[in-house]
Amino acid sequence: MDASSIPVLRVMLDRATSALTDNLLPFWANHAVDKEYGGFLTRLDRQGRLLDMSEKILIMQVRLISSFAAAHAFGLRDQGYLDLARWGYEFVTRHMWDGERGGFFFSVTREGHPKCGRKNTDFHGYALVGLSDYYAASGDREALAWACRVFDVLMEQAADRDMGFIEDFDGGAWPVLNADQMKLGNRSGIKTIDMHTNILEGFTYLLRVSGEARHRAALRSLLELISSKGIHPEYGCTTTAFDADWNPVTDASGSMTTSYGLNVELAWLLLEALDVLGESREPYRAVVLGLIDHALAYGFDQERGGLAAYGPLMGSVLDAVDLPEDRLLKPWWGQAELLNALVAAVDWTQDRKYSDALEKHFEWVWEHQIDHEYGDWYQDVFWDSGEPVTTDKGGEWKTSFHAGRALMRTCTALRRWLQVSG
Repeated sequence: MDASSIPVLRVMLDRATSALTDNLLPFWANHAVDKEYGGFLTRLDRQGRLLDMSEKILIMQVRLISSFAAAHAFGLRDQGYLDLARWGYEFVTRHMWDGERGGFFFSVTREGHPKCGRKNTDFHGYALVGLSDYYAASGDREALAWACRVFDVLMEQAADRDMGFIEDFDGGAWPVLNADQMKLGNRSGIKTIDMHTNILEGFTYLLRVSGEARHRAALRSLLELISSKGIHPEYGCTTTAFDADWNPVTDASGSMTTSYGLNVELAWLLLEALDVLGESREPYRAVVLGLIDHALAYGFDQERGGLAAYGPLMGSVLDAVDLPEDRLLKPWWGQAELLNALVAAVDWTQDRKYSDALEKHFEWVWEHQIDHEYGDWYQDVFWDSGEPVTTDKGGEWKTSFHAGRALMRTCTALRRWLQVSG
């Protein structure tokens, strides 16, 4: 970043800070807290009004724990965010853990009684993130013990030989998590790069706070597995799904696709994992930048900014007319993860193509993804107009997690770049 970039960086920093502190976090802090029974109620409409109070899903609880704890660690110390993280932590550990078989239930009732007994591996990866973030912010040793307990359950019940992890470990024949989005139908026994990326994420967060040798070994092994099996050797992108031995499989319609958001998320998480492991990034330069470059070349809206949901392994998403139109939707989490990836790429390479893409992409997010009237980000918006597909804010997956983390990381990088630029 040179001196000519300073005005743009300052505008981006002001906007990112406002989007985080005045918009996103207050929306969830003001509307999601269940003051009667504990934890969070996350099915919300545009204005934060409750749509449904019947269920509390594990991933939503632990993502909000992470988000509020990270906000406290980021420096927002006078908003009560650590108290909110503790509120969620106490509900999850008291009501969602299976004391007989181990692992967290998929969901519980509002009051905290088991509702869905599915033990999803992906959800436990995010539990590691939430528990680790809460420990880092609070210093509560019990939270670290809980994170280690989750790790042990994953290694004992979900690990599959030296081939990563199975999708669920409760013995049920569940369809792949988020199968509709990945077009995988009702098939079971499938491994996804999405789930393994999230476990990589959880192991990285855990090792950062624990420093334990067994956590290090597990993270190192998974990083190597994903790098060698999960990324197409010719095209440089991930393949969505695999069989048990990591042979790529098509979706239910016979197509082979890649998730652009997942590619860029994996890119920066690989860098995070290497840094936490204390290993050199250089052997992975082609892999990491290849994932970002693929997304920018084929899934990025070069005219307006923003990232498409998914597309073919090779070629522009605009030309992939054999795939459904929803490939062109721009999902909130993919936009957030592209911010993370571009910030990491600029930091690492100082390449102008990444800083130019960051400026354009941030402008898209600011103009179209953020709801400046009521708060939070729209879940999916249309490729060209930026109009939201739905104005509901919370459902099965969406909280402040992806957007909040991206804004914090973006703010941190922008502050550093401005200091360096003078």
